[in-house]
Amino acid sequence: VKDNIACAGSVSGAGSPHYAADRAPETRHAPCVEALLAAGAECVGKAHMDELAFSISGENAHFGSLDNPLAPGRIVGGSSSGSAVAVARDLCDVALGTDTGGSVRVPAAYVGLYGIRTSHGAVSTQGVVPLSPSFDTVGWFARSAELLEQVGNALLPPGNPKDPGVPSTPSRLLLATDYFARH
Repeated sequence: VKDNIACAGSVSGAGSPHYAADRAPETRHAPCVEALLAAGAECVGKAHMDELAFSISGENAHFGSLDNPLAPGRIVGGSSSGSAVAVARDLCDVALGTDTGGSVRVPAAYVGLYGIRTSHGAVSTQGVVPLSPSFDTVGWFARSAELLEQVGNALLPPGNPKDPGVPSTPSRLLLATDYFARH
C-alpha cells in the first residue's frame, strides 16, 4: 500500500520524514484498503513513494530511489513507484497506489505491469493524503489482467459510482466521425 493511503496501525508519511514525524498511526484503514481486506487480501506493508507525491520520477531525496527491476539503473517513475516495484519484484500480488498525473500509469509502463488510474470519484480517496483533491484517484498494479480485474471487482461498485440508480452500461453509443475526411 502506497505510503499516502491509510492502514490502521501505520503512519501515513507520504514519503516525507517531516510529515510523518507529526502524524499518529492511523486508527482505521482507508475504504480502498478495507474493501480489499474484505475481499481476502492481506496488507503486507507500506510502499516507498516520491515525497508528498510531488514528482513523476519515483525518486525520494530522503529515502533514496528504487531500482527498476525491468531496466536496472533506470528510474521506476511515478510517485507510486514503491507499489509498482513491490509487485514487479513479486513481493505482493497487487499493490495500491494513487494517480494524479501519471503516478500509477508511468511506473506500470516502466516496469512492465498492468496498472489502472480509475475515473475521479470511482474509488473513494477518503484516507488518502491528498496532493490535488480534484484530480487525485486511487489505482492499483497487478502482473495479470485477470488480477487487475479481480481488484476492480472489489473496489469498483457495480453500476454508476456517481449515481447508483443509473446503470454503468450505456444505453446509447455516439460514434464520432472525422468531419474533415468527409469534406
